[in-house]
Amino acid sequence: MEPERQLRALLDLVESLGILLRRMPAGEGGSPGALVRLRDREMLFLDPAAPVADQVAVVADALRGRPGLEELYLPPELRELIEGGGG
Repeated sequence: MEPERQLRALLDLVESLGILLRRMPAGEGGSPGALVRLRDREMLFLDPAAPVADQVAVVADALRGRPGLEELYLPPELRELIEGGGG
């Protein structure tokens, strides 16, 4: 699966889990993204100018270890990304 499709599938999963997605430029030398908690909401910030592979890594890391994911069907490639198997 090409990185753009991986990213779209991971972002669909993020949104289905109720995590708010915000795309914001990080600026020069900034992070490609981060998961933060504000009050009782989780928000995933992604820099749309970051390389797609970096965005995929940020999203996969944000999902890693999340309760209930093992009960969902995920394509093996996405599950491997989330579980830290690389890409």
